[in-house]
Parts: sequence; C-alpha cells; structure tokens
Amino acid sequence: MTPAPDAGPDAAEAWDDLLRAEFARAAHDVTPGPAPVAAVVRAGRARRRRRTVALSVLAVLGVSAAVAAGTALTGDPHPAAGLAAPPVLTTTGASSPAASATPTTPTTPASHVAATPSGPSGSQAPRTSATTPRIPTPVRTVAAGERVDAAPGWTVWLTARGKYWKGGEGEEGGMEQFRSVTDGNIDLRSPGVSFQGEGTFRSGLYFGTRDAGRVDLVDAKGRTTTAALLELADRPGWGVWYAVTPDQSPMAVRLYDRADRLLSELPRL
Repeated sequence: MTPAPDAGPDAAEAWDDLLRAEFARAAHDVTPGPAPVAAVVRAGRARRRRRTVALSVLAVLGVSAAVAAGTALTGDPHPAAGLAAPPVLTTTGASSPAASATPTTPTTPASHVAATPSGPSGSQAPRTSATTPRIPTPVRTVAAGERVDAAPGWTVWLTARGKYWKGGEGEEGGMEQFRSVTDGNIDLRSPGVSFQGEGTFRSGLYFGTRDAGRVDLVDAKGRTTTAALLELADRPGWGVWYAVTPDQSPMAVRLYDRADRLLSELPRL
C-alpha cells in the first residue's frame, strides 16, 4: 500500500510513521537467542593452541640452526696440546666401552721391534679406519731430558738422540734403556712404529709423520689400549708412545694420523 501520487507531503509523512510502527511491532515479536559464549571460548582456545605450537616449532628450528652454525664454524676440537692422554684406555672389540687397566709389576724381559710400511718404494698409502673416526690423542710436548712418570715405577724421557726409559725390577728402580733415532735403524722419512715391552708396560717410537693422531695396542680378544704420546717442542717428526695393558698378552701396534687413517702397523707381539 502506497500513498497516492498527489497526496502531498503530509500523506508521505503519515506513511513513514505507519512503516516505523509496523517495523517496531515486528521487532518486539522476535525473541533473541542466548549469546554463543561457549563457542567463542572454544574458538579462542583453539587459536591459542595453534599459536603455541607454531612458536614451539620456530624455537626448535632456531636452536637447530644455531647448533649447525656453531659446528660449522668450530675447527678441530682436540688439536695437539701440551697434555698427555691417559695411557690405559682399554676397550673390547670395536664397540665395547672404555675401561681402565690396572698396571701390574712388569716381569718379562724387553723386546725391541720396529715396523715401517711395506711397498716397492718403502711407503704405502694410509688406510682409513673402517669404524667411526675417533678423536685424536692429545700430544704432550716435553723439553729434552724432562722426566715423565709414565706408570708406577716407570719413567720416560726424550732427547734429540732418541727415547730413554727406566723402571721395573732391579737396583735403583731398574736399568736405564735407550732407543736411538739417529743410528740409521729408523727411517724418519716413512711412517712407522717400534715396540718395547716389559711386562704390562709397553712403549716405543712413532716416526715418519708430523700428524700423529693415535697409537693403539690391540690384543687377540680385540681389546684396545690407547697409548699416551710425547714429542719434543721442535716437533722433529718422531715421538714416544707408552701404555699399560691389562695383561702381558701379545699386542698389535697401530699408528694413525689425525684423520684416523692407519699409517703403520706391527703384527701382534
């Protein structure tokens, strides 16, 4: 129902009042429902959980990136230093945990053996260890003539001429012994090791490399004893190793470089 075209302004105003009255009556007839408070709370909690998970993921990614960057920027964590490695690190097989061996009183006479790599030219390419590369043994730097207490009752020292050691049974703590590096019996141009054994105290020379990383002694059961390493301050291309083994059984001696490559090996003695 609309007003007549010629009804004038009064009729149009009356018509507007009528419409407002009809709209007001219709609005009063509508009963509003309750506010969706529970749904709003649930939606807010869901958004908060999603935000928490996203922040946790970002934190983990940030820590991982920082660790990776730190690892990439870090060099060799164990460079050669003026520290001696424990001479009695013994393991059984390739994956057994390390265990210390208790030294016993050496009784057997000394044996003196040296090994150098074999090949047409007196040298061979280093062989990489088949297991996971191990951390190099820190090399202790000593002065010429400086006495080192290698084991109970045993002393080792170095001079430019070679290796000296003393200990075992006998008057005044045993007889002083000497292994020369200048008598022509050691080829300092090729990597090699020598071996001297007095009971459970084992020692020797390593030579032909300025990159010695480790000397291992391995028995028939696969037990490995890692030796301590000594060198003179001027790094003459040779040094001394020593260790105390669990028993007096024959041991193979293996020289590795700092990249865990096998440089030289003596058979089980």
